Amino acid sequence: MQYSVFMGTNKNRLLAISLFTASLFFQRCSCKKAFGLDCAEVKYGFELPVKAFPNNDSISIGDTIWLQINESTSFKDVQSGQIIDYSGAENLGTVLSFGNYDSSLNSWTNENPNNFKLVLMNGNGVLVNQTPISIEYLFTEKDKRYMFLLAVIPKGKGLFSLLFSNSNNTYRKSDKCTKANFMINFKDTNQHYPLNPFYIPGTNPRGGDYYFVVK
Repeated sequence: MQYSVFMGTNKNRLLAISLFTASLFFQRCSCKKAFGLDCAEVKYGFELPVKAFPNNDSISIGDTIWLQINESTSFKDVQSGQIIDYSGAENLGTVLSFGNYDSSLNSWTNENPNNFKLVLMNGNGVLVNQTPISIEYLFTEKDKRYMFLLAVIPKGKGLFSLLFSNSNNTYRKSDKCTKANFMINFKDTNQHYPLNPFYIPGTNPRGGDYYFVVK
């Protein structure tokens, strides 16, 4: 009799442990829609263009370069060609970094964003470090469009570059499982690649980098 009660107790303990383990599993894996779906995987790939204006390769101290994103929240998936409504993205943004060409070293060095006056007109910005070499921005959404507008005003002279990072593992508030990567490249903008001392003439690169001289 004692043996039967002991076995029953073990079964109850095993059941309790199983339920507790399952509870932890679903708490830790709340982003899983169903068994077999890995939420770490990226389902979509989109292009999100950025534009710079006025599009001059040479400006003066105190002049303004405007950086703008103004795109529909529906994108064409680069693999399937389908149009996907990806509105409600919670972490769609970029890390903006600056470079300064040092002719004595014949190399690019990181430029502190504090050497520019940055005026954010549309979007949200957070310094990555207390002594930053880059700034993280999140884009805003309004009327089914993703929007970003930043004024870059140089405080000193030099040959500079700026770079938009891609937005990877981007998810929506309503669906944190189905992720997308956004390639953020310049469009309808002369990126002034010949200003880059390492530019190879005859090539036609395309990316999120932009070059300018401050006189």
